[in-house]
Amino acid sequence: MNKETITGFIRNKVLQRFALGADAATQEEVNSNVQKGIMIRGTNLWVLIFAIFIASLGLNTNSTAVIIGAMLISPLMGPIIGMGYSMGVYDFALLKESFRNFLIMIVVSLVTSAIFFTLPLISSTQSELLARTQPTTYDILIALFGGLAGMVAQTRKDRTGTVIPGVAIATALMPPLCTVGYGLATFQFRFMLGALYLFTINSIFIALASFIVTRIMKFKMIGELEPLKLKKLKSAMVAVIILITLPSILIAISIIHRSSFEANCKHFVEEAFNYDNTFVVESSSQYNPGRRKQSVIEVRLFGEPLSENVINNIRTQMSSVYHLPKVDLVVRQSNQEDGGIAITALQSNYTEMLNEKNRQIAHLQERLSSIRMADTLAVGNMTRELGIFVSQLDDMSLSRHISFNTEGAPTDTSYICIIRFRDDMESEPDIDLIRHWLTNRTGTSDIRILIE
Repeated sequence: MNKETITGFIRNKVLQRFALGADAATQEEVNSNVQKGIMIRGTNLWVLIFAIFIASLGLNTNSTAVIIGAMLISPLMGPIIGMGYSMGVYDFALLKESFRNFLIMIVVSLVTSAIFFTLPLISSTQSELLARTQPTTYDILIALFGGLAGMVAQTRKDRTGTVIPGVAIATALMPPLCTVGYGLATFQFRFMLGALYLFTINSIFIALASFIVTRIMKFKMIGELEPLKLKKLKSAMVAVIILITLPSILIAISIIHRSSFEANCKHFVEEAFNYDNTFVVESSSQYNPGRRKQSVIEVRLFGEPLSENVINNIRTQMSSVYHLPKVDLVVRQSNQEDGGIAITALQSNYTEMLNEKNRQIAHLQERLSSIRMADTLAVGNMTRELGIFVSQLDDMSLSRHISFNTEGAPTDTSYICIIRFRDDMESEPDIDLIRHWLTNRTGTSDIRILIE
């Protein structure tokens, strides 16, 4: 077998492994599944309304589990996949039906969520709401790969798997719509615009992924399109994708810059103001990406004031050492009248320090109690008391013994009692009685009795 034959054999095996035709459904079955998914009447409509209420409650209570449940039962994926599939096979009647039902779903979702958020239930803007207002390039990738997985699942004979529910969770169509409804109900348009953009990204790239899979599967074209119209259609698709993608890229870059700025600020404050007699009571930063206004770091100090030369030296290090160019540094010290010290911040700082010291003291006391020698025992009194019960007793010594492991750490403590009896004793002493008495007298049962 020559080299070309081996290469061809390996290539065929790999292609067979990744082939989609083995368990593929027929085009008629796929077309039927897609048409069922785009329907928005009766059961599907009521399920959508209930899902919107559930998702809105999840956003209101900041419950991720509730939001995931709403995404699982939402029928929003159907019309989006229908649009991508119908464009792939040039079925313009199905495209119109999918787009019309998609708009109906959007209107119903917005009205339902807006009605919910007009009720006096929500008290503040939760993190789950805020998470739906700043889409980035990562959301595009999630929607694209999720749409690919969802459409591949639609083209299989067995559609009972978890792929489509998983795609519904990953791409998050329902929460952005609920956030848009929140923006409408509370007249906070920044929420509405950001969430609407996220929903648009998810919808377009899921549809694009469905279109790509449809073409890969080489389904038969249902309609016909003139070459000129086909060219215009492709140009329009490319233009829409570019227009939708660009803002998300800019947002992603802005988030990366902000995160880098905040990390550099934290490192700068911790390291540049590390002095023995001067403490950072409070620090804050304000990120301004524009050129008109500089970013600002404000630091409040307590203790020995830093000289102006020291502060200027710190400023010169901001750009070269801490990667904070064109950032203004404001230092407020305890002896300055204009800023003063935030008393509450100072109290909080010292409270944390005291709590930490108390934790350390408690830990050391616990360690000490496990290894320190017992307090001076009243062995003389104990010997006289034991002599009343045990007439054979001559003398007794009692001390605490500490065991150490090979690493030098204490492992156990116990009492060692050395007893000597009279030479002329007439009967054997009761050792069990002695052990029982010592246990009650010392409060521990870990006693070793040695008889001389």
